[in-house]
Amino acid sequence: MLTGIAAFQLFRDIKQIKDHEEHTLSLIDSFRDDGVLKRTDTMNQTIAEAQSESSQAKKIVHGPLISTIAHLPVYGNDVKAVQGMVGAVDSISQETLPQLSSITQQLSTASLSTQDSQINLKPISQASAQLNKTNTDIQNRLQTLKSLPQPKIGFVNATYQESVEKLTKVSNKINELNNGIQILPKFMGESGERTYIIVAQTTSESRSGGGLIGSMGSMNAVNGEITVNNFHPNSEFVPLGGGAEADAESIFSGPLKMGFDIRDLTAYPDFSQTAQTVNTRWQQSPYAGPVDGVIMIDPVFVQEMLKIGGQVRLPSGTVLNGDNAAEYFSNTIYKEVPIHQQDAVFASASRAALNDVLTNLDMDKLMKLANLIAPLAKDRHLYLYTFHEDEAANFQGAGLAKNAPESEERPEVGIYLNENNPSKLDWYIHRKTTIIRTSCSSRGAQTYHVSFFMINKISQKDLNEAGWYILGGTQPFTQSGTALERILIYAPAGGSISNIKGGEFQQATLNGKPLMTGVSSIPPNGIVTLDFDVTTSDKATSDLMLDQTPMGRTDPGITNIAGSCPVQNG
Repeated sequence: MLTGIAAFQLFRDIKQIKDHEEHTLSLIDSFRDDGVLKRTDTMNQTIAEAQSESSQAKKIVHGPLISTIAHLPVYGNDVKAVQGMVGAVDSISQETLPQLSSITQQLSTASLSTQDSQINLKPISQASAQLNKTNTDIQNRLQTLKSLPQPKIGFVNATYQESVEKLTKVSNKINELNNGIQILPKFMGESGERTYIIVAQTTSESRSGGGLIGSMGSMNAVNGEITVNNFHPNSEFVPLGGGAEADAESIFSGPLKMGFDIRDLTAYPDFSQTAQTVNTRWQQSPYAGPVDGVIMIDPVFVQEMLKIGGQVRLPSGTVLNGDNAAEYFSNTIYKEVPIHQQDAVFASASRAALNDVLTNLDMDKLMKLANLIAPLAKDRHLYLYTFHEDEAANFQGAGLAKNAPESEERPEVGIYLNENNPSKLDWYIHRKTTIIRTSCSSRGAQTYHVSFFMINKISQKDLNEAGWYILGGTQPFTQSGTALERILIYAPAGGSISNIKGGEFQQATLNGKPLMTGVSSIPPNGIVTLDFDVTTSDKATSDLMLDQTPMGRTDPGITNIAGSCPVQNG
């Protein structure tokens, strides 16, 4: 047992450690800001302050009193947890952050473009190797921190939880940046000439993985020199045929029977399947030739590229930028541009946006591009898929070409929509999802309640003026402007779904994965709500997330509520 004086000294020391740690964590947390990462002087000042604070905490935590108490009952585990926490934070301050600073300094002083606007891949490739090591270091230290026994002393546990939360956010930021930097040299032809099919889709006519495919083109990359070639409308590929496996034919047999020609290939929520089939159709076309991978983009992707590269002026005089492009290509274009010109306008703007980003590359563009790749892919606005097995880990293996839920450790529930009223009504369908954890566990299976809302926000003006191409047909509906969605719901890998309310759903299988499917109609100003419970696999190591068909906007509309859980040890 501790004497009164020793107990007082212990709590005094731990209070000082807590203050130093919280200050250090706030400094480390600032590295999620691109403004800090791009300014070497600011970064180095922040690192020096973090190192000073963490060193003081480390000195106290390894002093004679605390080191002795670490071997005693009652307080021992808490002291060991504090020592482990301080050690992890100090290692990040003393080693990881200086590595990160060195990498960003190298990139900021390097010439990333040649005089003829070709990308200089050498400094990016060198940085990618160093950043990968830095990323591995911080991920390992975070896992060490998470594996510590959770302290029982209230204010000590609060600091521990804060350290896990903030270091998780910073590690996620570095991981996303790393994934973006890793893929760029490979994507841009460092290992030899690369040819990619580029698929343009419209989320205004939803399909599971995105939307109806409107056009396809290609892109060549060799040692940093990028050429975006012409796009071709889907009308050139539709006559090449369609058809799908029996399971897909059964699911998508009605109310709208999908023929699985080029337009419907994103009805598969597994992009691995979409990419292979897109390539099959391409090889049947006049543009057939060696292909290294498939890229798929949508209006949100184009908008985000315009934020990096600058605005684009259309032949009509309309100026598109990083704020208005998604709405223009998801809705306005169908009102202002003749049908036979729409695909060409989207393709032209997409080419211009990509060329503006990939030419005259500098540190600012590189950071923005690297930071955007992962979140755009996560929300299915961008797909990057390679047919090279040795590069797959940096493309689809890094989450840049999503499939329906397949990880038991990182559970997702999949909700995918397929517009069965041929139209462009999905621009008006706003979605909100709430995921509430209803049972808690220190590890393994947990249960959640999911509420999924679809709201048809079409205006009376558009109902009166938009026309059939946007509004679709009126059968079998009682009101024009009614969206009709074929919905696919996937349980997490190794998990289950139960108690579905809000519609009639049947079991089915697609590409070897079980799912539930049903149809919902959403009239103007109507709301459809689906409620169900989800249980994750025993192997789950993170909270349940949602994977869904992308909308024509950047906000996925997801709210995760952890629920009230008791502190768990281990």
